[in-house]
Amino acid sequence: MTERMPFVLVVVLYFSILPLTAQNLVVNGGFEAYYSCPSAIGNLSNDSKHLKAPTIGSTDYFNICGAKEVSIPKNFNGTQATFEGKAYAGLYLLSPNDYREYIQFELKEKLEKGKYYKVSLRLSLAEISTLAIQEASVLFTQDALKLETNQNLSPRRLDRFKVAKFSYVKLKVTRTIFDSEAWSLVEAEFEAKGYEKYLTFGNFKDDRYSRTIRLDTKENNQKALSYYYIDDVSVSLSEKQQFELNKPFVLNQLQFEFDDFKLTEKAKTEVEKVYAHLRRNPKVQLEIYGHTDDLGSENYNKYLSSRRARSVALYLQELGLSEERITWEGKGDKAPLHIGTSDKERNANRRVEFVITKFEDH
Repeated sequence: MTERMPFVLVVVLYFSILPLTAQNLVVNGGFEAYYSCPSAIGNLSNDSKHLKAPTIGSTDYFNICGAKEVSIPKNFNGTQATFEGKAYAGLYLLSPNDYREYIQFELKEKLEKGKYYKVSLRLSLAEISTLAIQEASVLFTQDALKLETNQNLSPRRLDRFKVAKFSYVKLKVTRTIFDSEAWSLVEAEFEAKGYEKYLTFGNFKDDRYSRTIRLDTKENNQKALSYYYIDDVSVSLSEKQQFELNKPFVLNQLQFEFDDFKLTEKAKTEVEKVYAHLRRNPKVQLEIYGHTDDLGSENYNKYLSSRRARSVALYLQELGLSEERITWEGKGDKAPLHIGTSDKERNANRRVEFVITKFEDH
């Protein structure tokens, strides 16, 4: 009897057990999960799953199945295709009378104190805007926010609402976020304080302190408006944390077809991330270990785990990594994470592990 479950299940279920992963911790960060197709503006909290407007500002949810005002690509504030998938959100980062809108995401788990994480998201400026923002930040909180205000969430205002624990992370903006056609990537790495469970995006400054650039618009609208579409929100362990020396890790989306060892296109993308890290750090090498569960014969499990590990090693060599920097081995079912026969335990034991080590002097 050979392994009877697709390897794709291995990686997904293994994430909840091994902490050093590159999984996205943001729940519905791609905006794809929703209760109903949007039919009106300002209804994000009711239309989308797990996403909330943490203030009384009316954040918008857009979907290709939505009504005319909240459809994709054309909607009430402009025209924009998704970065990926079928949905995104939209909000005013700046509007007259210091009016603000925000969007709040829940994380799958609380961040671990002292570990480094990477937060990233995509932004595209809506055509209705007369101002482009030159900076962006996110707010992390211990508890979900539900505040009776439509003003900016400054530290002073959060204190006034008795928000217990919060911190801001300034995102790196390589250029002014003024593109109304493409999606701009903004991101940052930060050290977790250990209480972060919710992420809120928006503009946390007053109008007078917000760094903006006035745009030339056809309508010559004099109102101070800055509206952005947002997509692909992610929080994950940073590269420096994920690729720690001498600690095993697995890769997001490293998936194999049923009873197969060929790399899928998504799997290749993940392996390329490891290659990029190794290229930037020429004094380290990589160990690759394939594993199976206890189903199947010892010889077959050894064979299957070896071929999966070898397929990763060969692709790294194809990318340009020296063979001398790679070792690979199939462990079969001889190094399980769990000694048990439940589906959950067996799923967790099916995996490919990686360990980055320093070169040994001989």
